[in-house]
Parts: sequence; structure tokens; C-alpha cells
Amino acid sequence: MKHTWMIAALLCAAACVSPEAHKKVLGENEALRAQIDGLTQQHKALAASYDQLDARNKELGARAAETAWITAKKAEIDDLLKRYQAGGSSAISGVELVNTAEGLAFRVAGGVLFAPGKNELTEQGKRTLTELASSLGGRQIRIDGHTDDQKIQHSRWGTNLRLSVERAMSVADFLTGQAGLAEAQVNVAGYAQNRPAVEGSSDDARATNRRVEILLLER
Repeated sequence: MKHTWMIAALLCAAACVSPEAHKKVLGENEALRAQIDGLTQQHKALAASYDQLDARNKELGARAAETAWITAKKAEIDDLLKRYQAGGSSAISGVELVNTAEGLAFRVAGGVLFAPGKNELTEQGKRTLTELASSLGGRQIRIDGHTDDQKIQHSRWGTNLRLSVERAMSVADFLTGQAGLAEAQVNVAGYAQNRPAVEGSSDDARATNRRVEILLLER
């Protein structure tokens, strides 16, 4: 009997909630759901903002690293230019450090390295390359052979292109065989008369254009 009374009381309490109170509860529930939805949207917006800031931070870090690399490379270039310019501590007769379209290169006069029409290094040429080798260690380099614009008349090479390649190969063989450079860091190219250092066909211009350039590639 007691249990029957309690159930009846509960049913009466449920039935006795006024429409206004029920409506109020429903409104509070809707407000709570709206608040939750708002917080969810705020969370998504904060997550997106974090992703943007993280990406920006990585970008700035990459730029800072790039700037540091550029600064270091500039200091390295300035040091090389200072040492190898005329009167510098590392200046070598017949060698100059020049800026080319592809970067810094040691320009070695052909007369220092070879006799006319030959690809065998002279003793002076070997000494010059030995002096240069200390500044080439650990670098990727390309050895470019160049000739003047006069056609070969009495040489077994036949063409300036072949002579320019053979001379570049002779320099590469010496640097890797006797000067201690690794073969993996050395590349070779021959350009004959097609990339003159100076324009003109005077004796001085042709002497300047007969050369080997050792291009300093990036490490």
C-alpha cells in the first residue's frame, strides 16, 4: 500500500509541473546547446589559428636558416676574394678569382698550364694546381676548358672543342690523382672558343681566352 502511494505521488508531481516551468526547462536546454555549439566553433577557430601560426613559425624558421646560410656564404666569398686578389695572402701568379654567371671560379691562364696546342701540364702548371688544391677540398667543382678563336692547324686534337675538353681532363686527372681531391667532387666541361672571357681577336684577348676555369659549385 505504501509503495502504491509513492508511485502515485511521483506521477502526480510529474503531472503537476506547470507548462511555464516545462517551457523554462526547455529554453534552458536550448541555451545550453547553443552555448556548446558556440564553444565548439570557437575551438575549431582556435585550432585553425594554431595551424596557421605553426605554419608561419616554420616559414620564419626556414627563412632565418636561409638568411644565416646566405650570410655565411657571403662571408666565405668575401674571404676568398680577399685572399686571392692581387697582393692577397693566397694570391697565385697566373690565377685570378672571378665572378662568372654561374658563380665564383678560379681562372688559370692557359699559358701557365700548357704549352701551345698541348694538353700535358707544365711543371709550372702542376705547382699552380697544387697551390690551389687547398682551397678546393670538400667542394664540388667543375673544370671548364676554353680556347681562343683560332682554328687548330697543326695539332693532333683536330678541333678546339676536343682540345678544351682534353685540357680540362688533364687538370681533373692531376687534382684527383696527385692533389688529393675526390673524383666524386670533380666535373669537367669543354667550351672551345664559345665562352670568351673578353671580346676581341688581339694577341692579349686571345691569351686571356686561352684558360681553364675551376668553377666553385655549392658544397
